[in-house]
Amino acid sequence: MGVPTLSVFNPMDFVTEILVTAAVLVALIFLWQYRGRVMKVLTGDDKLHGSFLDGIWCCCFQCCGVCTGDWTRNLTMFQCCPRRLRRQNLVKVVGQLLGMSTYTVELRNIVVGDLPYDGRGDVYLSVECAANPAMMTAVAEDKQAKVIHFPEILTVRARNNLLEGNVTITAKRMNVFGSEDLCKVVISPMNIVHWASQTDESDKIKRFQMKTVSFDLERETPPWILVEFGQPMEVRDIDNIRSVDTIRTATRDNQAQEFNVATYKHTYYLLDARGHAIDEPMEEDLAEVRSM
Repeated sequence: MGVPTLSVFNPMDFVTEILVTAAVLVALIFLWQYRGRVMKVLTGDDKLHGSFLDGIWCCCFQCCGVCTGDWTRNLTMFQCCPRRLRRQNLVKVVGQLLGMSTYTVELRNIVVGDLPYDGRGDVYLSVECAANPAMMTAVAEDKQAKVIHFPEILTVRARNNLLEGNVTITAKRMNVFGSEDLCKVVISPMNIVHWASQTDESDKIKRFQMKTVSFDLERETPPWILVEFGQPMEVRDIDNIRSVDTIRTATRDNQAQEFNVATYKHTYYLLDARGHAIDEPMEEDLAEVRSM
């Protein structure tokens, strides 16, 4: 019967293991600290456009993307169905009530005032909602800091959930080289969904104090932003377009017109950047190819 041999402690192996572990930890800390730049190099974007709630919604409510629930609109198209549920996707409605699906909220009648800069400047707003890309308004050119109006209607998609990321509105001043953040306000998405659902119009309009980014300039009054939160007023009702080959446009008298893609392409020819017509495959031919 052989005698078991005892492993001999090797200090060099021990030191090597410690150094490798430390190097891995330093690399992980470095990747986390500069994750935005690393993602920018690898993907061309510095943000991860997804969250834990997105995963639950996709896996549990949409069967990993196999079923969107649009078939439930056939159950809500009848006149006996409550108006707020008529032609709605019931899966999405249930997801909204559980805080897993997003509500569509419009930000309109946007006004900012008492911004922290002197003289005149070119100012615009940036709106970030959860993991979605930031939205920008048009630049308000050569404006004084007292009151600036923005004509845009911005649409955010927010969940009524504590785990949802906040909505950040930042006022920026455009310079010859780059731009600078002037002030910002961070708003809970749950509050936004609540305010947008109010029936009284005065309850939908809020004026928030914005936090100044730089304190080099002292002001007698803090900067602020006025926003009206509301449900979509888009006459095209694009959230409830069922057909994938339908184009819906709005007329000047706020009426919606609906066309199929083939008819629309025959009416409006495909143009290059100079406005010259160019060839493209016919929708009828593409339909025959897809049916094969």
